[in-house]
Amino acid sequence: MAVGSNLNDDDVISEINVTPFVDVVLVLLVIFMVTAGFIVNRGVKIQLPQAATAEKLNLQRTFNILVANNGGLFLDGKPTTAEELKATGAAARQKGETVVAMISADKGVVYSSVVGIMDVLRQVGISEFAFQLEALPSTPQDSSGTSTPPVKP
Repeated sequence: MAVGSNLNDDDVISEINVTPFVDVVLVLLVIFMVTAGFIVNRGVKIQLPQAATAEKLNLQRTFNILVANNGGLFLDGKPTTAEELKATGAAARQKGETVVAMISADKGVVYSSVVGIMDVLRQVGISEFAFQLEALPSTPQDSSGTSTPPVKP
């Protein structure tokens, strides 16, 4: 029994000790702050074109190729050149891997840049390509049952 306390053993404790709760919350906050840096996707910001028929692919081996608006070329998030891309593709094909090139190009990129990348990959035997797109927002259907595309002013 505590000295100077006027509580009996049978009295109900009506106050909540929040110190353990604060300790747990602070530990969770520290864990969140430490792991938040790993969760963030680091990469080059691009604006993907949109298509109503965009779909996800589940493939054995994918080359994620990004073409930035300034002409920069990236393979799996790392800066590369067309020659390095060709060498990496040739090495993957020699291992017998099924390779699909997932090309993400900013909508401001010149079409010939994307065709040039496809040509480099075809030279080493990679002929399966997929383009990363953003799906268009769903559009309302008119009375005939066909969807109406969005109109930009």
